[in-house]
Amino acid sequence: MSEITCTANAITVTGKGSVSAQPDYFHISVGIEARRNTVKEAYAAAANAITAIQQRLLELSLARDVVGTEALNVHADEQWLEGKTRAIVGYIVTSSLNVILSYDEAAADVIAAVVDVGGDAVRIHGLRPAVSDLSAAKDAARAVAWADAVHAADMYAALAGRTLGTATAITEMVDQGMIPMARAMSTGADAGIMALPMEPGQSSITATVEVTWNLI
Repeated sequence: MSEITCTANAITVTGKGSVSAQPDYFHISVGIEARRNTVKEAYAAAANAITAIQQRLLELSLARDVVGTEALNVHADEQWLEGKTRAIVGYIVTSSLNVILSYDEAAADVIAAVVDVGGDAVRIHGLRPAVSDLSAAKDAARAVAWADAVHAADMYAALAGRTLGTATAITEMVDQGMIPMARAMSTGADAGIMALPMEPGQSSITATVEVTWNLI
């Protein structure tokens, strides 16, 4: 829906446009969690799980630059004892890896292998689709946003008995990026755990433009 502001001699309209594009790669967030009696034990368990996952990814021919550590947290595991006293019963170490994968047959096998080698320490936190080259889709969304703004401005100018003159200001609004319309989630493993199929679906590329015209 367009947003319109009108004065005696000018009209400002915000136009919005959206087009669909098929993602060609995605980010998968792999979490690791280890609970142990001591910080040292929890940290060692988490480190072992991360190392095993990284080694398995290398064995599957993933480049080092598509795997990155995003977080590392160490905190006490506290519980209420008999409803009266809160005590530390252990320690929890969590970390997460961001893995970039292409939408192909190997992607599901990679995720399955990660879950298999990481075991109960693995958490799959989510999947975020992405498009390598957004330029064409973004330009198409801009064109739709411009047409939306022109249509609304023309209509309101005509209703006021005026016509559009020269565009005096054009501002593209900052967009938050791609909005997933469809996404796949997967857990599984290559050693006795079935790999789930990965489908790219479609993502919505949006653009917003604010235009001011003189009224004649």
